[in-house]
Amino acid sequence: MTWPTQHLTAEDLDAFHSASLTREAAQHLEDCSQCHALVHQDRALLQALESLPVFAPRADFADRVLARVHRPAPLTVRIRKPRSVALAALILIGLGASAGWSIINRALLASWIDATAMEIGRSIWIGFATLAQNLSEQPWVSGLLQVGSSTPALVALGSALLIGYPAAMMALRRLLVLPRSTGSNASW
Repeated sequence: MTWPTQHLTAEDLDAFHSASLTREAAQHLEDCSQCHALVHQDRALLQALESLPVFAPRADFADRVLARVHRPAPLTVRIRKPRSVALAALILIGLGASAGWSIINRALLASWIDATAMEIGRSIWIGFATLAQNLSEQPWVSGLLQVGSSTPALVALGSALLIGYPAAMMALRRLLVLPRSTGSNASW
């Protein structure tokens, strides 16, 4: 027998009722009492469903449902104070006048922008120069300049950096790595 050990599926029952059941399924149905009882129950269910009365809504059903739906009133613009309208109109007129003036006087605006950018750049340069001058007048800067002009001091500093950087990285790695558990009783 080529039929699998499983019983009839819902698709097989549909095929049975439409008379398109496969030969293997039909043979299984003849041999299996459980599937035969299932087909009998399914047929009884379909007959019971066919005997139910058909309900159709009345013609005014949609109108009655929509009449019960609460629909908020459409939003309208309510002007409560004449002052707010006047203020809004004044702002719009001012913006329009500003845009019109800007279009007419483009060259003047460009010169103002250039002068402002130049003044900002000059202020930044003066601030940087003042900071550099104040730093150079500090007493510890002369000692730093003496270390920088001495070759043995630069070699010692470079060697300390070459050794200190990897050592600091190793220490940081040890700090960041989670501890390994040494058995089932290890806890965090």
